[in-house]
Amino acid sequence: MIQKARENQLNYQYITKENQKKDILIHCIIHDIAGQLSGINCCLMLLETENLTPKAREYLEIGKKQALQEEILIRDILNAFSAEITALESFTVDADTAPNLLTSVQEVIQLLSPTFVLNKVHLQLADNIDQTSDWRVIGDKSRLNRIIANLAENAFRHSPMDSTVTIGLQQEEDSILVTVDDQGSGIPAEIAKHIFEKFSQAGNSGRVGLGLYFCRMTVERWGGQIGYLPLPQGGSRFWVRLLKPKPKTEE
Repeated sequence: MIQKARENQLNYQYITKENQKKDILIHCIIHDIAGQLSGINCCLMLLETENLTPKAREYLEIGKKQALQEEILIRDILNAFSAEITALESFTVDADTAPNLLTSVQEVIQLLSPTFVLNKVHLQLADNIDQTSDWRVIGDKSRLNRIIANLAENAFRHSPMDSTVTIGLQQEEDSILVTVDDQGSGIPAEIAKHIFEKFSQAGNSGRVGLGLYFCRMTVERWGGQIGYLPLPQGGSRFWVRLLKPKPKTEE
């Protein structure tokens, strides 16, 4: 048994070391790609100041949108790979350092609202939330914000104009439930079964399918759950259940 434990430890160390090498490599590749993309964006910004024909300006807008999609793709690849690396590591957090879920949701809404408004989609916080409750959860604040943003952006991509995306929070005994509801056309059942897998795509978005995979990997590492439900009135609900941190007296 001791020998087996030793072998498992060596295997774990080997896998961890190999993943660290891959992590360095992927960061180098992403850095180079992002640098090239930054140059493209600068050129597009300079073109905006030129006296362009309506058709040329139309092409410019297409180029800007494509560059934005590439930025999102780069971020998704980096997040997904990072989630796979950290999945091998344990995660703990105490009540003093646990992130406030309500604060994270409010920050994401503030960050994404301009994009939603520009495309005539309303992003809102559900109005039945008690602002004075304790909304701390087990997790890392930056990744928690990224998860909420991913789910909100996913809802945005499937939302028609003049519709609403609503983020809700619900207190449970040992956890907090986050819901992101949209008024889109929903996701076909055969696709919904695989949306949290790597490279799956929720509909015809043309995306590589890493955002929801990152969410699942990260949430599960924190001991939480994530899922999807079709809404009875139409549209989709993505939900995340995150554990509350235990007070120090219970540890």
